[in-house]
Amino acid sequence: MENRNLPVPRSDFIGIENIIHLATGGEPPLLARHRNAFEKFAKDKAQGMPGYMRHWEQVEVARWKLADFFTLNPEDIGLIGNASEGIVKVLSSIDWNEGDNVVVSELDYTSGRYALGNLKRHGVKVRMVPATGWYINTDDLKNACDDRTRVVYISQVNATTGQFIDVANISKYLESSNAYLILDASHALGVVPIQGHLADFTVSSCYKFALGIHEGIFAWNQSRTRDFIPFGVGWSSATAGKKRDEFFLKPGARRVEYGNAGHLGAYLLNESLDYLNNFGIEKISSHAREMCKKIVEGLNSNQLEVITPTAPHEIAGNAAFAFNEPEQFVERAAEDGILVWGDNNRVRISAHVFTTANDVDVFLGNLPKYLS
Repeated sequence: MENRNLPVPRSDFIGIENIIHLATGGEPPLLARHRNAFEKFAKDKAQGMPGYMRHWEQVEVARWKLADFFTLNPEDIGLIGNASEGIVKVLSSIDWNEGDNVVVSELDYTSGRYALGNLKRHGVKVRMVPATGWYINTDDLKNACDDRTRVVYISQVNATTGQFIDVANISKYLESSNAYLILDASHALGVVPIQGHLADFTVSSCYKFALGIHEGIFAWNQSRTRDFIPFGVGWSSATAGKKRDEFFLKPGARRVEYGNAGHLGAYLLNESLDYLNNFGIEKISSHAREMCKKIVEGLNSNQLEVITPTAPHEIAGNAAFAFNEPEQFVERAAEDGILVWGDNNRVRISAHVFTTANDVDVFLGNLPKYLS
């Protein structure tokens, strides 16, 4: 680990030299060092089967690096298309019975709510737990569970509000139950420590704070859940038996990699993870939280409906406020070279390794103009 300070210079990234980028929670910039990764991928791709095997070597390297970020083992990690796909992989592995139930907060991510809601066709009851204002309390999720609960889905960092959720409470409660805890780490990976060891399954995107591209990660915590047989299967997730229709699922999370993994994504992700490891997740977390705390304070001083918690331990890399015309807000800010994210009646501002206190000051100074 290098002893580099934060924030980093904009020159570490492509395309942000003359803008203020506060939209990492939606779409991050790529690293300058990704140019070499693109070139390496292209050269390997031109080398036929030997190059193809090097693609898979990159996947294996990524598996080992991700295990450290997820506090799991390399064999627990699989590379998939996206986090939403990972949620469905878990749900499709369960033998559902009419009267079973699943638990999710009404504020949690769309893909989780939709995937769980789709189970109604099997007679599964979806317990959509109301939030307290804009706040998710894990005790409320616990209270919604009973002996027929099969799945609890929760994001470690909420995509809408930016709330960091310590899942230790709900994790311990579910340990002695028949319910799976599915943790979505899409807004945690690369900016705060992931509590993958506390969940049965963890899914995540590779972009956002992980600084990769649009692919996904699937983590199966085998020390907590031993049995997992996904509904899908493909040539890459199984080994052949003696008969043409006979196969055996590969051990660990490789069984969810039905075909070719995202090879280009693995090259880029390896560069991203190496880059983030230059600082360590604790230093990154401390910096992002400091910047987001400053943003939250500025939003509050403008009498906005801030939906991000103010407690420092409940802040991660996103801060947000309710706003009826978020797309127009984004357009106005972009005219000044300030990039934020706005949808679902809220505006979200993100901080990462390149975010400076001056970036935040400039945004807050222009805030009244964007609100009008």
